[in-house]
Amino acid sequence: MKRSKPRLTREHMEYAGELEGLAAQARSEETDIGGFLFQGADFSGVDFSKCSFQNCVFEGCRFTDGTLAKAAFSDCLFRGCDFSGCSLENGYFSRCELHACKGVGCRLCGCLLRDVLFSDSNFSYANCSRSKWKNAGVADSSFADADFEECSLSGLSLAGARFARVNFFQTPLKEIDFTASDITGIIASPRELRGAVVSAVQAAELARLLGVIVV
Repeated sequence: MKRSKPRLTREHMEYAGELEGLAAQARSEETDIGGFLFQGADFSGVDFSKCSFQNCVFEGCRFTDGTLAKAAFSDCLFRGCDFSGCSLENGYFSRCELHACKGVGCRLCGCLLRDVLFSDSNFSYANCSRSKWKNAGVADSSFADADFEECSLSGLSLAGARFARVNFFQTPLKEIDFTASDITGIIASPRELRGAVVSAVQAAELARLLGVIVV
Protein backbone atom coordinates (compact mmCIF):
# COMPACT_ATOMS: atom_id res chain seq x y z
CA MET A 1 0.00 0.00 0.00
CA LYS A 2 1.32 3.47 -0.90
CA ARG A 3 2.36 5.64 2.02
CA SER A 4 0.15 8.67 2.62
CA LYS A 5 2.00 11.99 2.89
CA PRO A 6 1.31 14.77 5.41
CA ARG A 7 -1.70 16.93 4.57
CA LEU A 8 -0.03 20.26 5.25
CA THR A 9 -1.33 23.75 4.50
CA ARG A 10 1.85 25.69 5.31
CA GLU A 11 0.72 28.96 3.72
CA HIS A 12 -1.91 29.34 6.42
CA MET A 13 0.35 28.44 9.34
CA GLU A 14 1.03 30.78 12.23
CA TYR A 15 4.60 31.24 13.44
CA ALA A 16 5.00 30.28 17.10
CA GLY A 17 7.98 31.41 19.14
CA GLU A 18 7.25 29.12 22.10
CA LEU A 19 5.37 25.93 22.82
CA GLU A 20 5.09 25.59 26.59
CA GLY A 21 2.20 28.04 26.83
CA LEU A 22 0.38 26.44 23.91
CA ALA A 23 0.84 23.00 25.48
CA ALA A 24 -0.49 24.16 28.85
CA GLN A 25 -3.53 25.75 27.22
CA ALA A 26 -4.21 22.70 25.07
CA ARG A 27 -4.05 20.43 28.11
CA SER A 28 -6.41 22.58 30.16
CA GLU A 29 -8.91 22.95 27.29
CA GLU A 30 -8.35 19.39 25.98
CA THR A 31 -7.72 20.70 22.47
CA ASP A 32 -5.12 20.02 19.76
CA ILE A 33 -2.15 22.21 18.90
CA GLY A 34 -2.56 22.83 15.20
CA GLY A 35 -1.50 25.05 12.32
CA PHE A 36 1.80 26.29 13.81
CA LEU A 37 5.34 26.67 12.46
CA PHE A 38 8.18 26.25 14.98
CA GLN A 39 11.69 27.26 13.92
CA GLY A 40 14.93 26.93 15.88
CA ALA A 41 13.16 26.40 19.21
CA ASP A 42 14.90 24.66 22.12
CA PHE A 43 12.47 22.39 23.98
CA SER A 44 15.21 20.37 25.71
CA GLY A 45 14.01 18.66 28.86
CA VAL A 46 10.45 20.00 28.51
CA ASP A 47 7.42 17.79 29.23
CA PHE A 48 4.91 17.70 26.35
CA SER A 49 3.42 14.33 27.27
CA LYS A 50 -0.14 13.61 26.14
CA CYS A 51 -0.20 16.69 23.86
CA SER A 52 -1.78 16.38 20.42
CA PHE A 53 -0.27 18.14 17.39
CA GLN A 54 -1.93 18.49 14.00
CA ASN A 55 -0.74 20.19 10.81
CA CYS A 56 2.47 21.55 12.37
CA VAL A 57 5.99 22.08 11.01
CA PHE A 58 9.08 21.86 13.22
CA GLU A 59 12.37 23.11 11.74
CA GLY A 60 15.66 22.98 13.61
CA CYS A 61 13.99 22.31 16.96
CA ARG A 62 15.56 20.48 19.91
CA PHE A 63 13.60 17.98 22.03
CA THR A 64 16.66 16.39 23.64
CA ASP A 65 16.00 14.61 26.93
CA GLY A 66 12.42 15.85 26.85
CA THR A 67 9.17 13.96 27.36
CA LEU A 68 6.64 13.39 24.59
CA ALA A 69 5.19 10.21 26.07
CA LYS A 70 1.68 9.45 24.76
CA ALA A 71 1.86 12.52 22.50
CA ALA A 72 0.11 12.41 19.13
CA PHE A 73 1.35 13.90 15.85
CA SER A 74 -0.82 13.97 12.72
CA ASP A 75 0.15 15.59 9.41
CA CYS A 76 3.37 17.01 10.85
CA LEU A 77 6.76 17.69 9.26
CA PHE A 78 10.07 17.63 11.16
CA ARG A 79 13.20 18.97 9.49
CA GLY A 80 16.60 19.09 11.17
CA CYS A 81 15.18 18.35 14.62
CA ASP A 82 16.97 16.58 17.49
CA PHE A 83 15.12 14.00 19.61
CA SER A 84 18.23 12.42 21.18
CA GLY A 85 17.44 10.95 24.57
CA CYS A 86 13.80 11.99 24.25
CA SER A 87 10.96 9.84 25.59
CA LEU A 88 8.32 9.26 22.89
CA GLU A 89 6.91 6.14 24.50
CA ASN A 90 3.38 5.04 23.56
CA GLY A 91 3.11 7.95 21.14
CA TYR A 92 1.13 8.16 17.91
CA PHE A 93 2.47 9.37 14.55
CA SER A 94 0.23 9.53 11.48
CA ARG A 95 1.21 10.96 8.07
CA CYS A 96 4.43 12.49 9.43
CA GLU A 97 7.85 12.97 7.82
CA LEU A 98 11.21 13.38 9.55
CA HIS A 99 14.01 14.73 7.36
CA ALA A 100 17.64 15.14 8.52
CA CYS A 101 16.56 14.51 12.11
CA LYS A 102 18.49 12.96 14.99
CA GLY A 103 17.13 10.67 17.68
CA VAL A 104 20.10 8.80 19.09
CA GLY A 105 19.01 6.76 22.09
CA CYS A 106 15.43 8.04 22.03
CA ARG A 107 12.57 5.84 23.24
CA LEU A 108 9.90 4.94 20.69
CA CYS A 109 8.72 1.84 22.53
CA GLY A 110 5.00 1.16 22.27
CA CYS A 111 4.52 3.77 19.54
CA LEU A 112 2.17 3.49 16.58
CA LEU A 113 3.75 4.89 13.41
CA ARG A 114 1.34 4.98 10.49
CA ASP A 115 2.43 6.44 7.11
CA VAL A 116 5.64 7.85 8.64
CA LEU A 117 8.88 8.52 6.72
CA PHE A 118 12.39 8.76 8.19
CA SER A 119 14.72 10.34 5.63
CA ASP A 120 18.45 11.17 6.00
CA SER A 121 18.07 10.74 9.75
CA ASN A 122 20.01 9.07 12.56
CA PHE A 123 18.06 7.13 15.17
CA SER A 124 20.86 4.80 16.24
CA TYR A 125 20.42 3.08 19.61
CA ALA A 126 16.71 3.96 19.66
CA ASN A 127 14.41 1.73 21.70
CA CYS A 128 11.56 0.80 19.37
CA SER A 129 10.41 -2.31 21.23
CA ARG A 130 6.71 -3.20 21.02
CA SER A 131 6.12 -0.46 18.44
CA LYS A 132 3.77 -0.89 15.47
CA TRP A 133 4.76 0.38 12.02
CA LYS A 134 2.17 0.55 9.25
CA ASN A 135 3.09 1.70 5.73
CA ALA A 136 6.17 3.47 7.10
CA GLY A 137 9.42 4.15 5.26
CA VAL A 138 13.10 4.44 6.16
CA ALA A 139 15.28 6.08 3.49
CA ASP A 140 19.03 6.72 3.85
CA SER A 141 18.64 6.65 7.62
CA SER A 142 20.27 4.73 10.47
CA PHE A 143 18.64 2.66 13.19
CA ALA A 144 21.92 0.87 13.91
CA ASP A 145 22.11 -0.86 17.31
CA ALA A 146 18.42 -0.13 17.90
CA ASP A 147 15.99 -2.44 19.69
CA PHE A 148 13.04 -3.68 17.58
CA GLU A 149 11.94 -6.43 19.94
CA GLU A 150 8.31 -7.63 19.69
CA CYS A 151 7.40 -5.15 16.92
CA SER A 152 4.90 -5.23 14.07
CA LEU A 153 6.40 -3.96 10.79
CA SER A 154 3.54 -4.06 8.31
CA GLY A 155 4.26 -2.58 4.88
CA LEU A 156 7.68 -1.25 5.91
CA SER A 157 9.61 0.19 2.93
CA LEU A 158 13.40 0.44 3.10
CA ALA A 159 15.93 2.22 0.86
CA GLY A 160 19.47 2.74 2.10
CA ALA A 161 18.46 1.96 5.68
CA ARG A 162 21.08 0.94 8.23
CA PHE A 163 19.90 -1.76 10.65
CA ALA A 164 23.31 -3.08 11.66
CA ARG A 165 23.26 -5.03 14.94
CA VAL A 166 19.52 -4.41 15.46
CA ASN A 167 17.65 -6.76 17.79
CA PHE A 168 14.61 -8.19 15.97
CA PHE A 169 13.72 -10.75 18.66
CA GLN A 170 10.09 -11.90 18.24
CA THR A 171 9.53 -9.47 15.34
CA PRO A 172 8.34 -11.13 12.11
CA LEU A 173 10.29 -9.85 9.08
CA LYS A 174 8.17 -11.54 6.42
CA GLU A 175 7.98 -9.65 3.08
CA ILE A 176 10.34 -6.87 4.24
CA ASP A 177 12.89 -6.13 1.50
CA PHE A 178 16.33 -5.63 3.05
CA THR A 179 18.29 -5.93 -0.21
CA ALA A 180 19.14 -2.19 -0.36
CA SER A 181 19.87 -1.92 3.36
CA ASP A 182 22.58 -2.86 5.86
CA ILE A 183 21.58 -5.71 8.20
CA THR A 184 25.08 -6.68 9.31
CA GLY A 185 25.09 -8.47 12.66
CA ILE A 186 21.34 -8.35 13.29
CA ILE A 187 19.87 -10.45 16.09
CA ALA A 188 17.12 -12.67 14.66
CA SER A 189 16.26 -16.36 14.65
CA PRO A 190 15.06 -18.39 11.64
CA ARG A 191 11.52 -17.85 12.88
CA GLU A 192 11.81 -14.05 12.62
CA LEU A 193 13.69 -14.22 9.28
CA ARG A 194 11.16 -16.48 7.57
CA GLY A 195 9.91 -14.74 4.42
CA ALA A 196 12.32 -11.78 4.61
CA VAL A 197 13.74 -10.61 1.26
CA VAL A 198 17.56 -10.50 1.26
CA SER A 199 20.38 -10.55 -1.29
CA ALA A 200 22.71 -13.51 -1.81
CA VAL A 201 25.47 -11.73 0.12
CA GLN A 202 23.12 -10.98 3.00
CA ALA A 203 21.87 -14.58 3.00
CA ALA A 204 25.42 -15.84 3.39
CA GLU A 205 26.03 -13.44 6.30
CA LEU A 206 22.77 -14.49 7.98
CA ALA A 207 23.69 -18.14 7.56
CA ARG A 208 26.96 -17.54 9.39
CA LEU A 209 25.11 -15.72 12.20
CA LEU A 210 22.85 -18.76 12.54
CA GLY A 211 25.82 -21.11 12.73
CA VAL A 212 25.53 -22.47 9.20
CA ILE A 213 28.87 -23.20 7.52
CA VAL A 214 28.89 -21.75 4.00
CA VAL A 215 31.47 -23.29 1.62
